[in-house]
Amino acid sequence: MDVLMDDIPYNLHTMVEIIGMENFLKLSKLYGGSNVYIPVYHRVTMGERNREIARKYNGKNINQLRIKYGMTEMQLKKLVEKGLQN
Repeated sequence: MDVLMDDIPYNLHTMVEIIGMENFLKLSKLYGGSNVYIPVYHRVTMGERNREIARKYNGKNINQLRIKYGMTEMQLKKLVEKGLQN
């Protein structure tokens, strides 16, 4: 298939540049005409961040983790408690 960038609506050119024409055509075939929600980057990477915090937590370093990840002590404690329950 010989689809050109000129065939794609201008507001989607950046997406094509990022994911490539082949992947864009796959998305178009699967989701064309529908509304697709793409979550914000922070939300997508939150699980990875939480697992990293749980791995690094040693029971004594909550203040260092709080500073590194820009979280409150209460937020970190809840995250760690939740991780221990899983």
